[in-house]
Amino acid sequence: MKKWLLLFFACLFFICPHMAMAKNGERLNAFVQANKAYAEGDYQTAIDQYQAVLDSGKSTGSLNYNMGNCYYRMGQIGWAILYYERAMQYIPDDPDLLFNLKLVRSQIEDEVEKKTSFPLKNTLNRFNLSGLFWFMMICHVGFWGILIVRRFHRSEWSYYTFVGLSIIWGISLVSFSVKWYDLRNDNRGVIVSSKTTVRSGPDESETALFELHAGTIVGCERQEGNWRLVQFSQGKRGWTKISESIPIRIEATRTIGT
Repeated sequence: MKKWLLLFFACLFFICPHMAMAKNGERLNAFVQANKAYAEGDYQTAIDQYQAVLDSGKSTGSLNYNMGNCYYRMGQIGWAILYYERAMQYIPDDPDLLFNLKLVRSQIEDEVEKKTSFPLKNTLNRFNLSGLFWFMMICHVGFWGILIVRRFHRSEWSYYTFVGLSIIWGISLVSFSVKWYDLRNDNRGVIVSSKTTVRSGPDESETALFELHAGTIVGCERQEGNWRLVQFSQGKRGWTKISESIPIRIEATRTIGT
C-alpha cells in the first residue's frame, strides 16, 4: 500500500508541473501567433489566438488592449470599446490605452448622459485593484511594525510615525474597499452591434422604443431568455438581445452565460 502511495505522489510531483508547463507553452504559442497575425494585418486570426489565451483564464490588460486594437482595425467600434474598457480594469494609467479609448469614444453616435462622480472615485480610477491591494498591505505591515517598535521603545518620533502610518493605513483600506466594491458592482455593458433596437419587452413583437449604436455604454439590469434589460439614461430603458449588449465585467459575463 505504501508503495502505491509513493508512486501516486511521485506521479503528481512529476506530471503536474509538466502539464502546467505544457499549458503555459500553448498560451505563449497562441500569444506569439496572435502578435504575428496582427503584424501581418490578419486581425481575425489575431483575435482568435488572443481569445484562446483569454479563455485559458489568463486575462490581462495587454491582452484586452490588443483585442481592442484588432477590433478597431476591423472597424468594429463596439467590440473595441468593450475590450478597451476591460483593459482599463488592469492598466488604467496606460497612456496608449487612454488615447485609443478617447479616440474610439469620440466616434460613438449616441450622446451619453454625463454623470457626476465623487472626487475619490475619479482618483481611484487611475489605479488598478492589484496596486491598491499591495499599497494597503505595505501600509498594514508598516502600521504593525511601528506598533511593535512602540511596544518596546516609546519616543516622540515613533509616536508621530505611528499617527502618520495609522492615517495612511486607514486611507489605503478605504481606497481598496471602494475600488473593490466599484468593480464588483460594475453593471455597465457595451452595445457591440452596429445598431440595435431597444424594445418595451423581451420579444421581437414588442414596441420599438429607441435605437442605440455601437460603442454606447449602458447599464445591464437583468436577463430574461435571450434578452437583456438595459438602461441608457434616466428614463430610457428597454430590452435588447443578449448578443448585442455585452457586460464589461468579465465575471458578470460568465455568470449570465453570454
